[in-house]
Amino acid sequence: MQTLKNTGEKGVSLRRLSLVMLIISILIAAMLLVAAIRTFRSYKLMENTTDQYIILQQATSDLMQASDYLTEEAQSYTVMRERKHMENYFTEAEVTRRRDNAIITMEAKLPDSTALTNLNAGMAESVSLMDREYYAMRLMMEALGDEDYPEAIRNVTLSEEHSVLNPEDKILLAQRMMHDDTYYEQKNRIRADMTACIAELKAGVHGDQQNMVEQTHRKMIVVSSLIILQTAAIFLMLWLTTKLGVNPVLQAVDHIKKDQKIPIVGASEFRYLAGTYNVMYSAYKKSIESLNYKASHDELTGAYNRAGYDLIRESLDMNTTAMLLFDADQFKTINDQYGHETGDRVLQKITATLQNNFRSDDYVCRIGGDEFVVFMAHVSGDKRQLIENKVKQINRDLSAGADGLPPVTLSVGVSFNPEGNDSKEMFRQADIALYYVKDHGRDGVSFYTDELKGKTKPEQKQ
Repeated sequence: MQTLKNTGEKGVSLRRLSLVMLIISILIAAMLLVAAIRTFRSYKLMENTTDQYIILQQATSDLMQASDYLTEEAQSYTVMRERKHMENYFTEAEVTRRRDNAIITMEAKLPDSTALTNLNAGMAESVSLMDREYYAMRLMMEALGDEDYPEAIRNVTLSEEHSVLNPEDKILLAQRMMHDDTYYEQKNRIRADMTACIAELKAGVHGDQQNMVEQTHRKMIVVSSLIILQTAAIFLMLWLTTKLGVNPVLQAVDHIKKDQKIPIVGASEFRYLAGTYNVMYSAYKKSIESLNYKASHDELTGAYNRAGYDLIRESLDMNTTAMLLFDADQFKTINDQYGHETGDRVLQKITATLQNNFRSDDYVCRIGGDEFVVFMAHVSGDKRQLIENKVKQINRDLSAGADGLPPVTLSVGVSFNPEGNDSKEMFRQADIALYYVKDHGRDGVSFYTDELKGKTKPEQKQ
């Protein structure tokens, strides 16, 4: 009996062991909950970083769009001689102030950053460019005999040489100042600063996301380790723990390695973890896809935007690609008569019509207000007749008024050169062909040929 008693004293108490393992299991479950919460917080931080990038990128885009708008209105005033364009110019510069708001947004989000430096540089260039625009508008007002000077124009003094010019020469000088190489060099510097700003934003958000991904990965390793420990402890008590704990963990590891969702099976703690991971996984994938889509697609029409256009033309083999440049005829009239909301619906209709009449392998891009580019990929042989037929069908579809929208037609310039792959040169050729159509009645298509080599496009779109 003494021997048995001594043996019992030296043995392990199963009840005590069960209690210890139960306590261990509770502690591990609590640690799992904390790890899951921290992992979710890491995801929220990553989501906030992405949202901030989108806001800052929009601010940068707003500054560039405002600068382009000022350019468009100033150029329109010097060419069309309508005062409303000058009034639109000063409404943007002094009331709407998108450029100033973009700077304020960036200063609030990233006060000490290279991105802000680049944005400020772009703003400085834009402000500098306004001096040239003020001077050109002063020339126009004097030439037109308009003495109702805005405050900013009143302070502009013409040089002695320019003040004695006759009205027509003043108008020509104003138009030249708004369209010469010097003007566009400044515009290009603004674009370069904006591009550098966006590049800095991308680099910053990529670095932050990479750090957060690594932190999340480490937390997931901790979570997985805790699950394995908990499974091992419970395995000593019940055989079912193997089915409810170990197998789900092994499956989860396999799915994580394959970048897949974790199956929601096993014990309740693991189901919670798997559900949390899957929510974060889905949201992360959706955030990345949304970011990429927004960066490359036009919000209004769903077509590729200018950024998407640049990516496409850099990735395509231009030797086997035809470039079609579309421009809506008299689109400004639609906006003036029916309002911009109807104009937006017409742009959406144009996009849908182009997409319906071209292949899924082709790319439809909106690169300006009413200007579109279609890349016809993998083209061989003479496709002139095919393209002409497509353009006729597109204009027939757009001229139909069954949907209640005003009819519209498109003018099209086409460039296709199997022996050359310079996308910028192809755009120039398509542009020349487009304006040839514009000058010959609109509502049609022209192909760039040797006969058009000597042609140049007008200074201002009609």
